Amino acid sequence: MTYELAVLLARIPLDIAVPLLIGIAVLISVLGTWIVNTIYTPFQLEPNNAIGGIKFGFLGEVYAVTLALALIGAFDRYTDAQTTVQKEVAALVMLDRAAEVYDLPSQSDDRVRMTSAVREYARAVVEKEWRTMSVGIPSFEVTHRFRQLSDVFLKIEPITNAQQALQQNTVEWVRQVNESRSFRLTTVSRSLVSLVWVLLGMGTALAIVFPWFLGSANVAIQGLMSAILISFLVMHLIVVLHLAYPFVGETAISPSVFLVVAQ
Repeated sequence: MTYELAVLLARIPLDIAVPLLIGIAVLISVLGTWIVNTIYTPFQLEPNNAIGGIKFGFLGEVYAVTLALALIGAFDRYTDAQTTVQKEVAALVMLDRAAEVYDLPSQSDDRVRMTSAVREYARAVVEKEWRTMSVGIPSFEVTHRFRQLSDVFLKIEPITNAQQALQQNTVEWVRQVNESRSFRLTTVSRSLVSLVWVLLGMGTALAIVFPWFLGSANVAIQGLMSAILISFLVMHLIVVLHLAYPFVGETAISPSVFLVVAQ
C-alpha cells in the first residue's frame, strides 16, 4: 500500500471507515462463497477440507504473527510520537520558566523576547505545522520561529550566578526542542514499510478466498463464520493503520498540550 493511499484511508472518519471496509470485505467473502457453491456442490468440495484445513491453519499462524508484529510496531510508533510531543512541550515550558531568571532591569527586553519566542513557536506549531505535519511537510514559519527562539536563548549573556548556572540547561532544552521537532516531523515517513502492508493485504485476501474452496453441508453457516473472521481481521487492520499514522485521522495526537505554552 502506498503512502498516499494509507494516509487517505486513515483520514476517513471511523464511523464511515469501519462499516465500509468491513462491509466490502464481508461482501466479497459471502459472494465468493455463494458463487463457488453454485458451481460445485458441497459434496465435491468436502475432499478439500482435510488438506485445505491444514494449509489454512498454517497460513493463519503465519498471518497472526505478521499482524501481531505490525500491531506492536504501530503501537510503539504511536506511543513514541506521544512521548516526543510531551518532551517538546516540557522543554518549552522549562525555557519559558528560565526566562524568569533573567530578572535584572537591564534584561527586561531580553526577558520579553524570550517569553515571546517560546509562545510564538508553540502557537505556530498548533496553527501551522500540525496540519502540514500529517503529510510529512514542515512549516517554514515554525522553522523561522525556532531560529528566533534559539537565537534569543543562546545569545543572551548571563550576568548573575543563577543565570550562569542555568545557561547549560538552557542549551540542552533548546536542543531537545529541535530534536523532538525533527522526530515529530519524520514520524509519518518512518511508518510501516510497504512490504509489511503487502503481507497484511495478502494474508487478508487469503483469509477471504481460502474458505471458498472448503465444503460444508450448511453453506449459510460457512458464510457466517467467514464473515465473522473477516470482520475481526479488518478491525485489526484499521487499528494498525491508525496507530501507524499518529498525526492523521480521528485518533491523531492532539496539539492541545502546546496551547498551554502558547497562551
